[in-house]
Amino acid sequence: MGLFSFGSKKNKVIKMLSEGDTESILRSAAKDPKYVDAIVELFTEENPGIRGDVLLLVGELTTRHRDLMMPYVEEGLPLKVLSLVNDPDPYVKENAMQTFEIMLRYFPWVGEKFRNEIASLLLDVLQVGDKNRKAFAILMLGRLKVKEAIPLIEELKNVSDAVILPLEGIKWVPLGEIADRVIKELGGGVND
Repeated sequence: MGLFSFGSKKNKVIKMLSEGDTESILRSAAKDPKYVDAIVELFTEENPGIRGDVLLLVGELTTRHRDLMMPYVEEGLPLKVLSLVNDPDPYVKENAMQTFEIMLRYFPWVGEKFRNEIASLLLDVLQVGDKNRKAFAILMLGRLKVKEAIPLIEELKNVSDAVILPLEGIKWVPLGEIADRVIKELGGGVND
């Protein structure tokens, strides 16, 4: 390592993650946006533990330092986060769901600004995801008022497989019940 710390902070972030020092990463990121750049770079890291950890960091940074995260969100960071919902690793998948929801909560305009891209990604999750991913996609499509999703969601109304309701704690709910509730929220299913 050189005498001066120019360039990416990626290796520093990886080292701090391996030492379990997330608070130092968060403090460093608050002072130097190059740390945020490095965190975002690590979304493509091969190690799923690192990908999952950086998703948690992004969620924490969004919660604690909204202004710092604003330019990253404006550049499409929520789309990168959402794309990781389809990651095969459960740790990455769960953290992507939580972080995406946090971004929608702290930056409500994201749903409108990236509406087409988000809807497309969520519809893909709805079609190819496992039951927990489908539940997440249904909830997000409902929150974003994507009425064009109603026909796909209706296909899941009779699914009795229970899922852990994403974002609402450990609560087992049949997937069909979630689908039915969101369809009604979107104004569909009034003749049922």
